[in-house]
Amino acid sequence: MSSPWKLRFLTALGLLTCSLLFALGQNPPAGKPPDQKSPGEKKKVEVIYGNTPEDLKPFAKYVEEPYKNYWVPSDSPVMFWGPGRDKPEPEVETVKIGVIAPITRSYESYIGRSVLRGMEMALDDANAAGGYRGKRFEAVVKNDTGLWGASANEVVSLSYDDKVWAIIGTVDGANTHIAIRVALRTEVPMMNVADLDATLVETKIPWVVRVIPDDRQMTYTIAYYVYKQLGLNSVAILRASNRYGRIGVTQFKKASIKLGKPAPIETNYEPNYENVNPDFEIQLERLARVQPEAVVLWADAEPAGALVKQIRDRGMNFPIFACERIVHPDFLKAAGKAAEGVVAMYPFDPEARNPKYAEFRRRYTERYRETPDCYAVHSYDGTMMTVEAIRKAGLNRYRIRDVLAEMRHWDGVSGPIDLDEALTNRRPVIAASVKGGKFVFGIPKMNRTF
Repeated sequence: MSSPWKLRFLTALGLLTCSLLFALGQNPPAGKPPDQKSPGEKKKVEVIYGNTPEDLKPFAKYVEEPYKNYWVPSDSPVMFWGPGRDKPEPEVETVKIGVIAPITRSYESYIGRSVLRGMEMALDDANAAGGYRGKRFEAVVKNDTGLWGASANEVVSLSYDDKVWAIIGTVDGANTHIAIRVALRTEVPMMNVADLDATLVETKIPWVVRVIPDDRQMTYTIAYYVYKQLGLNSVAILRASNRYGRIGVTQFKKASIKLGKPAPIETNYEPNYENVNPDFEIQLERLARVQPEAVVLWADAEPAGALVKQIRDRGMNFPIFACERIVHPDFLKAAGKAAEGVVAMYPFDPEARNPKYAEFRRRYTERYRETPDCYAVHSYDGTMMTVEAIRKAGLNRYRIRDVLAEMRHWDGVSGPIDLDEALTNRRPVIAASVKGGKFVFGIPKMNRTF
């Protein structure tokens, strides 16, 4: 064999070997190939990722069955195949859990403060119950300023300097994506409690668990309500000009197209609107030209209230459907009477007969003099799940990750938490509308929620 041909042969053989090893690493053999069925074996019930309905499945009109399914039982769940589970448990004075949240100097501080408060209450309860083998749980707090890359530095600091066993947070979608990629390298579990970016868990990073339902579930619910239940045909999109707004409305845009009713316009506003466009002149002129039958609004509480007020002041009376962030006193204050009738999606039902939530709400209100929002509630649940994982696994990040991945069901103060194969909560969302100056849950009645 001549030298060039020999080199080509060895190169091809090497590539083939690497491919086979990679395939085995991603999908380890387990008895028989997943597509083979024993004679008489019943076909398993199909499970769809993210509660996606049949007519919103990707490429459903063009293929009967996809070549590959992700995030369903036929596909392996998120796994970590690396070493580390045999590391010995160190001696520590306190068991540290980190939290990254925009607590100060951010337009998302109203969310970050709730995340921190929920975590504080959870650690207080955990310590009152004995801590970890008599040692106290301690919160290590890092402020997420929203600056690009800042969250990466905080994850590094928490992992190596503070030596935390897990991290609670974060809020901002862009910063969260950066943070989880650093967590992949520093190998620390991250419990997400407030970022509803649907793509977060789709990175297949095995160190991430999310206990709060996401934007996908909220936008599917809105799409089915406006198009199928109300029979509307022209629904515009108004959103923040950032990742939260852009990614938040993505599944609604896709659903509109798949249902044959694409949004007539998508317009956005600058989050720093007070210094750029305080009257939302451009956005409102565009909506006025289009004259939509309804608007989907993805914005933070205060600017959402200002937008709704300006829309109503201009005589535009179409229905408005919004995200969970507007379920906040800042929205009601900014919108005033214009808030009446606005409908929002919410990731849990505060009016459900859940004794755990009732007790949590009582204690939270006494302590902080305000009603807990969805971020405080899910932060409490996520922290308590993390505490339980540490108690079961011991002080070893790898085993803590494994236990969290196995905790597929948890009865929390937010209600039942059911993690799918991507380790994200798929509890159905609920509608909330403003009636008499306050949010009322379960109204309007929606035929289908996701």
